[in-house]
Amino acid sequence: MKKNPHQNQPTKKDIYQSTIKMNRKIYSSTDRVMDSVPYPPVHLLTIKEIFGTSDKPNLSLLLQHLEAEGRLELDAALTIMIRGRELTAREPNLLEIGTPVTIVGDIHGQFFDMLKMFEKGGDVASNRYLFLGDYVDRGQFSVEVVLYLWAIKITYPDTFFLLRGNHECRNLTVYFTFKDECLLKLGDLFYEECMKSFDCLPIAALVQGQLFCLHGCISPEIRYIREVTDINRIIEPPTKGPLCDILWADPTDGYDNEKLEQKLEMYTHNGPRGCSYNVSYKAMCKFLDDNDLLCVIRAHQVQSAGCKMYKKHEKTLFPTLVTIFSAPNYCEVYKNRGAILRYDGSVMHVFQYKWVKHPYVLPNFLDAFRWSIPFVLEKVTDMFLAILKYCSDEHDSRLSRRTQIIEKIVHYYASLSDEAEQSLVLGNVLPPITNRLTDSRIANKDQIDFQTAQRMDYPNEHLPYNQYRHK
Repeated sequence: MKKNPHQNQPTKKDIYQSTIKMNRKIYSSTDRVMDSVPYPPVHLLTIKEIFGTSDKPNLSLLLQHLEAEGRLELDAALTIMIRGRELTAREPNLLEIGTPVTIVGDIHGQFFDMLKMFEKGGDVASNRYLFLGDYVDRGQFSVEVVLYLWAIKITYPDTFFLLRGNHECRNLTVYFTFKDECLLKLGDLFYEECMKSFDCLPIAALVQGQLFCLHGCISPEIRYIREVTDINRIIEPPTKGPLCDILWADPTDGYDNEKLEQKLEMYTHNGPRGCSYNVSYKAMCKFLDDNDLLCVIRAHQVQSAGCKMYKKHEKTLFPTLVTIFSAPNYCEVYKNRGAILRYDGSVMHVFQYKWVKHPYVLPNFLDAFRWSIPFVLEKVTDMFLAILKYCSDEHDSRLSRRTQIIEKIVHYYASLSDEAEQSLVLGNVLPPITNRLTDSRIANKDQIDFQTAQRMDYPNEHLPYNQYRHK
């Protein structure tokens, strides 16, 4: 009898369900070796599932899906952004908000830390919230942050308010991580809709007629807060002018130091940012007096404790300025606390919180294969170099030249491997495009304290130059 040539051939099922031996255990290749790590959902949420027959999204379903690293169909994501944009576009430049209110600083793509923040601040259904901007970039879950916040805005448009930060623009999202994240998770159409949505965000808020809230700081071109209403906000922010200052300005380094303050002008150029101004205590007091305000609340600068209260006004004995920052362990290395501020009309409460664990993501959204390439190439060229050195005759000039070339290639791939390894330690504090080490080699994150992280991250505080920069 003629033997069937295909009798012992592995079937397609056998090929895909081979076995793996690991730690004296045998696993099927379709098994989850780390069964404590759940599979991410493969199902994409649809418009019908999120909205059903209502004009309000199903927040609990959306949150559960995003927490599990689930994704949305493009149409569903676009619908959330467009409906949110339609709401914010109708809002004025300067929002007027009552109390009590919870004020939130920078989030920077830290979705799971943001959920911890909501635990501290209370249910969005029964609490008023004001966010001061910088929802995206630096963290790995900016898309999830934006989708969830915009969905809440659609659900509670009269008690949930979103201001624009300096990162809500094309310039910075191209330079940092948000555009890459959008392209990976949802595509270019979603990114473009996000930019349109960011353009429509209000730029300042007045709480109970007492607190002037914004992302950056006040501007020398704005004497009275009513002048904020005259700004054209639905644009890519320029690099000078009142809109730029509202998004980019900072207090002076000597704000709380009376001797240093006496030597300073009211407004000085903001060198570390490359645009806008540093605002002095004198300028802030004048602004508060001219507008009969109690305090300015802003975000924009990471704080070790999550919050910083600046020098008090001589008349009111209330802090003239408060900085709030709500992204704990910023860039995975700062080890700072996050904080939110609760104001009830007379008393200001600050709530701090630490960071939480989140799903691991390689830097710059690389997959394991692309991240490993420099290490593989380094070893391969090392092997070729060893063979050449063994085989070459010291009098053979051609082989000698080839050996020198291979040595240069080995050195190059070694440097790429070093950068890939360091990126795991330094998170997002390396310059995002040049991505070259700016410090000596650091073996682990425990070696980095708050001041070291600030120093290494300093170049990223500057306004980047690219195609969207306006004069």
